[in-house]
Amino acid sequence: MRLLIPMLIILLGVACGLAVSKLFPQSEHNLKASLVAGGVGAFVGLMLRDILDDTSGGLLGGALLFAILGATTLSLIVNVAVRYFRR
Repeated sequence: MRLLIPMLIILLGVACGLAVSKLFPQSEHNLKASLVAGGVGAFVGLMLRDILDDTSGGLLGGALLFAILGATTLSLIVNVAVRYFRR
């Protein structure tokens, strides 16, 4: 049961990565990189929330907010980097 919430947060990050990848031209590498970046970004967002000791939004609301922000940010960075280096 302790692993259920982090797994759901990472899946939420993957969903954010998928949503961000729809903003950019599709390629197989771009989609895979965006999905991985979304999952990793959600995890990094949760770690950042713990480091900052932020309690806004309550336990679950704050965790979801930071996970979404982390996943979206990292996925955007990866998509821009892939697009820039493909030229």
